[in-house]
Amino acid sequence: MQIMPPPAADFGFYSQYVNLAPKTELTQAMQTNMEEIKAFALGLSEEELGLRYEPGKWSVKENFAHLADAERNFCYRIMRISRGDQGALPPFDIHNFVTNAHADRRDIKDIIAELEHLRAATILMFKGMTAEMPDIEGPARDVMISSRALGYAMVGHTLHHMALIKGKYLAKVNDNAYSTPHV
Repeated sequence: MQIMPPPAADFGFYSQYVNLAPKTELTQAMQTNMEEIKAFALGLSEEELGLRYEPGKWSVKENFAHLADAERNFCYRIMRISRGDQGALPPFDIHNFVTNAHADRRDIKDIIAELEHLRAATILMFKGMTAEMPDIEGPARDVMISSRALGYAMVGHTLHHMALIKGKYLAKVNDNAYSTPHV
């Protein structure tokens, strides 16, 4: 089964991410996206991975760890919604999760390997869905949203962070980037 983009709609908080995702088949978009993340992340130096575009902001490496946390969160929401669960889930405190993940102490290869495994599981979950499951809607944050739309939001979310890293973090490399940890 091919899962194509959702029809245009107001996806609330998730709209910005759905709109960033490519308008291609979902599992292929997820696979291509993961390959791009891996090549990009593993091509960065330790200095670049430690960059913060201003004091108190996440490091580049923390951004990648956040993507792993977000993948878990998206996948769990998608699983529940696709199986007809209408219970509302609270959002998770992303800043608390990033701080307590201690990503700057981890090897980027391990963070990316973790994200790869999570993404592979997400792709398999979508491939195992019946034709109806991607369109089942459930509550997420401020809207009722389909599993299909959340899948595209997941891809768009990673693209959002990749753009931030390239535009705000790496653009500062020759412009006195902050590399000290926040407190």
